[in-house]
Amino acid sequence: MADKPLPFIDAHHHFWDLDRLYYPFLQDVPAHEFFLGDPSPIAKTFLPADYRAAAANHDVVGTVHVEAECDRSMQLDETRWLTELNERDGLPSAIVAHVWFDAPDIEDQLAQHAEFGLLRGIRSKPLTTAQPGQDIRGRRRTMQDPMWLHGYKMLEKFGLSWDLRVPCWHLSEAAEVAAAHPDTPVVLNNTRFPWERS
Repeated sequence: MADKPLPFIDAHHHFWDLDRLYYPFLQDVPAHEFFLGDPSPIAKTFLPADYRAAAANHDVVGTVHVEAECDRSMQLDETRWLTELNERDGLPSAIVAHVWFDAPDIEDQLAQHAEFGLLRGIRSKPLTTAQPGQDIRGRRRTMQDPMWLHGYKMLEKFGLSWDLRVPCWHLSEAAEVAAAHPDTPVVLNNTRFPWERS
């Protein structure tokens, strides 16, 4: 008798609806230069029914949708749309949204996202270098930028986690941020993030 599939929560996936939101990396013409290669094979609407078909051989008991790089003017629209998907199709089970930490109205933006009960965290990618050995510490949107750190600190107020996505050579800086804010959970995305491929 075959073993039953292990039940699990898919902790990081993406939905997109190319008719509802705008995704520059999928829809820009000419094509956006995507660091992971040609995105054209995935440049189509992908919804809960598509996910369930792709995951049919697995016992997925819940999912976490991590912001899917939609146009940054549509951040709240994405959270609203994902909540509608959950109400209609039962997925996603939780949402990690996008907000720029250095936004002047960061507290208001987080408050608006937090009105949606599925919100669990924020993925706000700091400025990083394309290769190890380059120094950008202290620049705008880096993990030393006072405005960025102010926004990061707001996560604790709303009980949200930070989804960390940086290349491995910036992990020590991220560790400094995490140590300075021990009450904010950190989720490690794309472990070590192999951006530099030489």
